[in-house]
Amino acid sequence: MEIKKFNNKPNDHVFYGFDSQHSGVKIRQDYWISRSIATVGVVLIIPLVGDLHVLITQRSNKMRDEKNKYCLPCGYVDWQETIFESMIREVYEETSLYLPDYKDLLITNNDEKPIEIRDNPSNHRQNVSFIYLSVYDFHMNNTHCFPIEIEKYSNNETKLVQWISIPDFYGKYDKKLNWAFNHNETIKKAIEFYQHNI
Repeated sequence: MEIKKFNNKPNDHVFYGFDSQHSGVKIRQDYWISRSIATVGVVLIIPLVGDLHVLITQRSNKMRDEKNKYCLPCGYVDWQETIFESMIREVYEETSLYLPDYKDLLITNNDEKPIEIRDNPSNHRQNVSFIYLSVYDFHMNNTHCFPIEIEKYSNNETKLVQWISIPDFYGKYDKKLNWAFNHNETIKKAIEFYQHNI
């Protein structure tokens, strides 16, 4: 019988034990060190007046990597949450925008499915990244105000939160800003997905 070969390296394995601060339980666990799941949130909004806008952040200088670079809200999936729930949380933690508050203005979130999955091993830290798109229409609504106030938000992870119009993105921001994780290309792909699928 022929032995099949694969382009892989086995995951390392560790055993560890500790007393959980959250549950008070003694944890004894085998852990396989494998690729991490990351999530990225592309949030597009149609404002009351003007062009489609995208939500971006600037990473703080306290981040482990890609310090001070611009990106989309992103992060790792935690225990006991789906990947989509992780995206909602990361957008909130990094921008203070809580997407469920605007569910009545939702045009699409692609049925909570990613518009792209990136699993190329050459990606940053070999992460498997799930890209989600959420689009909201503030144009014809009197109930909710365009959430411009989130631009005042910052924390340990986020130095700056900013809404930028799509024309400004292509004209000023795409090539001139220092982008983390090639997120300028992610924005372009998300806009193309929206234009071709909505």
